[in-house]
Amino acid sequence: MNEIAIISPIAAVILIGWVFTEFGIIPRSTFRENNKILYWLSIPALLIRLTARADLTAAGNLNLLPAVHAGYLIMPLIAWAAGRLAGEERNRLAISALVSMRSNQVFMGIPAVSIALGSQGLESLSLYFAMSLVGYHMISIAASQIVLSGGISPRSILNSARKLAANPMVIACFAGIGFSLAGVNEFPRPVDVTLKVLGDIGTGMALLAVGAGLSFRSVPSMLRKTWRDTLIKLVVQPAVVWAFFLLWPVDPIMVKVVVFVCAMPVAVNSLVVAQGMGMDDQYAGEVIAVTTVLSAITLPFWIRVLGI
Repeated sequence: MNEIAIISPIAAVILIGWVFTEFGIIPRSTFRENNKILYWLSIPALLIRLTARADLTAAGNLNLLPAVHAGYLIMPLIAWAAGRLAGEERNRLAISALVSMRSNQVFMGIPAVSIALGSQGLESLSLYFAMSLVGYHMISIAASQIVLSGGISPRSILNSARKLAANPMVIACFAGIGFSLAGVNEFPRPVDVTLKVLGDIGTGMALLAVGAGLSFRSVPSMLRKTWRDTLIKLVVQPAVVWAFFLLWPVDPIMVKVVVFVCAMPVAVNSLVVAQGMGMDDQYAGEVIAVTTVLSAITLPFWIRVLGI
């Protein structure tokens, strides 16, 4: 079956990362340090190279903006409402709002799209990043801040803007957009090869890092606490985004890429955001772990449904 052929290499590399750290062959700190290479070099190089090639002015591509951002806006509301009905406290509600739309787009999304959809998929993914990365960060942080404090302050907006301005992936997307709008869609061969080599580093290393951060022993107990947010993230979010593409149609390959990426587990950096904002960071870590493990079941489902 095609979904097994796609997901098995991803699961295998993640499992290798877990085995090598679980048995002490490679310290977890090694992967944490290597993540800096991905964050500052490999992924920005990939984004600049691919975003520069994207046609940002095509009418179909412009539909990405309302479709994706409508999904970003509604998901925290869905998660907040579900948590309120269950009687959750404010700190946990803030986590629910935060993680409802924060997919692991980079460390799992990029390798998964590369394996499943190849270079065409990566080009669509880079365009999606260019159109949505700023909104992805701003809306998720703002929504969780509103739930946590009952409002959002100018100071919190300024702090978020400063962090975004220093984010190498955001900078890379804007650089790629600039090249694309200026008509520089192809770089000189030495530059292009350099960017490609740096970008190719990331695929396997990112998946190994995901596995290195997993702990399978406590997943059953964590699932009992996190099942609602897990369901919302792995099933409801991709379905909602897919529904919005019916209102704002885009190229079929773009639909597959965006819905597939939205079906990824919760982004690991959500834990850092939770800690920085004084939310229930332990619960955030539990949701990250559970969604990562259960995505081995839900991702094949979405691969089959999407016809990848």
